Amino acid sequence: MQTELEEKEYELLASIAKREGLTIKEAARKALLEWSLSGINLEDDPFFKLKPIRFREHIKNSEIDRYLYGARQ
Repeated sequence: MQTELEEKEYELLASIAKREGLTIKEAARKALLEWSLSGINLEDDPFFKLKPIRFREHIKNSEIDRYLYGARQ
């Protein structure tokens, strides 16, 4: 794939690539991939199709938070 950038666009890409420790090719690939993935319809993502689970006993949200995040200090 090839593309053309205006001088200022190229300078911006080169600057960001340098700051991130990437080549211009790597930075362009990363930008294209992130842009492509941002267009995915989230309704098709299996994560968003998960159904809630009903537990046999009621658990308070604070207990879940304590388990996940530890005790508040």
